[in-house]
Order: sequence, then C-alpha cells, then structure tokens
Amino acid sequence: KEMNLPFTPVDLTFHKLVYEVLASTGADKIRLLNEVSGTFRAGRMCALMGSSGAGKTTLLDVIAMRKTSGDIEGEIRLNGHLQERTSFLRCSGYVEQFDVQQPELTVRETVEFCARLRLDTKDPMIGDDAGKLRYAAHVLQIMELTDIQNLQVGSYSEGGLSFEQRKRLAKLVKADTGRTVCATIHQPSSAVFEMFDDLLLLQKGGNVVFFGELGKDSAKLIDYFESRGANKIKFGENPASWMLSVFSGPSADEQVNWAGVYKASHQCKDSLKLISTIKDSADEGNRIQYDEIYVTTFQERMRLMIQRLYRIYKRSPAYNLARIMIAIFYSFIIGSVFLKSGGRRDAWKENDITAVISTMFFSLIVIGITSISMAVPVTQQIRDVFYKHRASGMVSHTSLSWALFFSETPYICMISLLFGIVYYAAVGLFHTGEQFGLFWVFFTLNVAIYSYFGQAFICLVKDTPTAGALVGALIGYNIFFSGLIVKPQYFVGPFQLGYWTAPGRFAFEGLVVTQFHENDTPVLANYLSPYFFYLNCTMDEVPEDCQGTISDYVNYFFGGRFTIDNFWVDVGALLAYMCLAKIATEFALWKFNYVNT
Repeated sequence: KEMNLPFTPVDLTFHKLVYEVLASTGADKIRLLNEVSGTFRAGRMCALMGSSGAGKTTLLDVIAMRKTSGDIEGEIRLNGHLQERTSFLRCSGYVEQFDVQQPELTVRETVEFCARLRLDTKDPMIGDDAGKLRYAAHVLQIMELTDIQNLQVGSYSEGGLSFEQRKRLAKLVKADTGRTVCATIHQPSSAVFEMFDDLLLLQKGGNVVFFGELGKDSAKLIDYFESRGANKIKFGENPASWMLSVFSGPSADEQVNWAGVYKASHQCKDSLKLISTIKDSADEGNRIQYDEIYVTTFQERMRLMIQRLYRIYKRSPAYNLARIMIAIFYSFIIGSVFLKSGGRRDAWKENDITAVISTMFFSLIVIGITSISMAVPVTQQIRDVFYKHRASGMVSHTSLSWALFFSETPYICMISLLFGIVYYAAVGLFHTGEQFGLFWVFFTLNVAIYSYFGQAFICLVKDTPTAGALVGALIGYNIFFSGLIVKPQYFVGPFQLGYWTAPGRFAFEGLVVTQFHENDTPVLANYLSPYFFYLNCTMDEVPEDCQGTISDYVNYFFGGRFTIDNFWVDVGALLAYMCLAKIATEFALWKFNYVNT
C-alpha cells in the first residue's frame, strides 16, 4: 500500500555562491562558481543545465556540503534559515552522476541497508525495523526494481545492473516523491524537459545565464532568449537543444555576454527578491532541526556495517577463496622440500635445519605479501562506497574501521590454520599441541599485520599505485631487518633501529623460539663449517660425532639474539603493530575523502 512519510517542505535558497580552488600550476586561484544565486522551491523540479565545465556538478557538491577543499563564499538557507550540516544531511539526499554501489550486494540488500540507517523509528509511519523494510519494499516497487531486487549490483567491468538500473537504484536509496528536487540533465528530450518547472542554466566559469520558470512548452524560456536577440526556435525543435546552441553551440553569437544580460534582466531581480523574501519570512515553525546526525544508535550502525561486510566478504571468492587456495598451495610447495625425510626425525643435518628456519621466514613473507596485496583493492572499493554513506550522514568512520577488522579476522585465522597444518605436517615439526598452537598464533599475527596495514595504506592514500609503494616499502623493510637475510648479530649502530622496529622480526623470532626452545634433537654439523667450530669440534673428529642440539643451533645461527626471553616482547610488539594499523585506518577514514574533493 501507499506509504507517504510526513515531512517539512523546503525552499532551498543560495545567494552569491563563489567557489575557488588553487591552480595546479601555482598559487593562483581558479573560480569555478561566480556569484551563483537561485531557489529550489518545494514541490517543484528544477533542471540544472549548462555546457561541459560550466560548474553544474560543482554547484550541487557545494550545496550538498560535499566539497572538502577550496574556498566557499555565499549563503545557503533552508526555509530562510542558514544551512546547518547535521540537519541538512538528515533531510536531504544526493545522487551523483556516477554513484558508487557495492557490487557484491543485491538491490534489495542495498536499499534495506540505507533504509535502516536513514529512516527514523520515531516516525509513526515507520515504527520499527519491520516498518523500515516495508518502506524499502514500497520504494522498490515505485522505482520498478522489484523484478531485479534479488540480483547483485555487480560492476561495469564484470557485469551486473545496467547503467539505467544503477541510476534508479542510486535515486531509490536517496530520494522520495513530493520533495524539493534539482537534477542535472544533459540534452534531454522535449518530453523529459517538459517535466521540469524551473531551469538554472550555467555558462563555463560558473556564471548564471538564466534562472526562472520554464513555462508551458518552455514558452518563458524561449521568450527570454528570443527577446534578447537569439535566433528564433524552429518549429518542432527541442527547446533544450535550441537553448544550449544559443550561447554555447556552433551558431552562438560570441559577442553576446549572456551572463551579463541575465544580471541586467528582471528575471535576476525577481530571483534575488524571492531569496530575500524567503529569508525575511523565516520562522521557527518551518525550521529543519535535528540534534543528531545519525538516526540509529552506535551499536545498531556497528551491527549493520559488520553484517554488510560479512556478506561482501562471503560473496568475494576472488578475494577469500583465492587467498585460502594460495596459502594451501604454498604450504604444500614449501613443505614438500622435506617430504623425502619421512616426517619427524631423530636427528637433523645442519643444512636441513637451516632450510627449515629459512622456509619459516619465506612462509611469513610470501603469505604476508599475498595478504597485503589482495587487501588493498578490496578495501578501496569498500572505502569509496563508505565515503558516500558518510557524506549522507548514515555511518561514521568508526563503524567501518571495526567492521573491516571483524570481517577480515575469521579469514586470517582460517588461512593461518590451513597453512600451518600442511606445512607443519610436511616438515615434521609435530611435537606437542602447544607448539603448534604457538606456531599458529605467531603466523596469524603476522598475516593480520600485513592485512590490516594493507587496509590502512589504501585508506591513507588516494589510489592503488600509491598504496602499492607503501606496501613495497613495508615488505622490503621486513625482508631486510627480520633476521635472516642479515643475521641479528650483524645489526650494529643505527641499523639496530630497523631490527627493533621491523614487525616481521618479531613474528620470525616468535615462530623460531617457540618451535626450537629447549629442543634436544641432535643437529649434525657440516665438516669444517662455522657451526662445526662453534661446537669446538676438531679436524680429527669423525664428522658424525660433531653434533649439537636444535636449541644450540638456533643460538649459534642468530648470535644469541633470538631467545625465549623475548616471547612477550614479540607478542606485545605484534599486537602493538596491529593496533597501529587499526588506528591509522580509523584516522584515515575520519580525516580523508578521496572521492569528493
């Protein structure tokens, strides 16, 4: 049945809006909007038109409070009251030209998520969560999306909804009938153009060329331009196309300053008078006032965001299934080197135990690289959609930050467990359940740090290539300072800073010492090797008699720097790096916006 939510009609006025940005070549400023004034009236549809670069999108971004850079001057008022962010976001919706939606979710899930975060249960027409879902179903029907409500949105590159269907979905999650509407349109048909009541026409440089009523069959618009010297419109010609050709087409008279003509017209004077009248007639009865930017509680927003990301992750086999398969593949490849020895051994050769230590390091790096490189593009897509939700006052950065954490963690634990089982069995390290548990803990912490720093990097910077540079820097830092390529005992002077700050070092040390501490399994030294002399063996001894233990070998290999005494230091450092990554993610989501600038 019909569901019409009560609302306060809004006359939105903007007076002498100026928007300037710094030029990319120097300190000069470029003016993109030049004293733009007008009114979007309640119950009327205003068309916003102009040539490319005229400032149409810029004007809507400024009015919708989406600009995060540049200098803005002028006044924006709602029913005569100055625009205030909290109340404006609660009472408005903004559909961008290329609106971003999450491809893994269905049309219904996308709409219901927005409905739950935008509709107030205090409204008697809504009442509770079931009321929000009923309203979501209602607008799906209005927008004729019921037949595709269970289809995933998809992406342009991989298929999914058509552009026209995406546009209807974007409007559905933002708008409703009976409101004040302004829409940017490009070369509309006569029938579409006739649906609008008013027109705001901009010229390149952000100058107003015309603002006023269109009139029946666009009679007022046609009379305005023809009475000021424009070529007569031909019979049957589209008024919208004719109008654009008057001042920006091939036949346009470049000698006519249409912006100046408008400023001298009675239409401009009438517009400014209407703005003044609305401002002077403002009263508390028509003020749009909300105390809170969010409709729902923090707990509810958190729950909805976590639920949303769980669905996204579940429907992302290219991400989650792929990295699980990669982990199993590498665990088998790395572990297969030791299969010929038949599992657990009674004694190790020096080369073999060196290989085990090296493969532990290699495992940390390879799975870490896989985790961080795959996390970046997935998080970027989620981040870009979040920017839209935050700008609409639906969710905060904290909700997404924690949702990313809770959604990623189960897969991190699963990857580490599957890798550990295959690798552990192939190498023959099984001794006690406690040792395997500690192997899993340190491996999990390592994967988590790489994954969470991948999320942090793409939230801190604009695009994947820049994040890739940070990813490469972290990987290189870990490889060099973890203690295998260069042994810990050789880090002296300023190089000790890298050794004590590389997160990979703490994971590597934790993995090694928990597996080999007080391990008395014999290690046979290579004849005349440094380890041979470390054991004080002589050249006259039979090589098989020169042996130490795995614990001795680890102490020799790392120069006594890797010890069980550092266990809690390793755990604490890894947890601290995880916290640092999450703090960086939350800060970046709070501070930056790389979609609307």
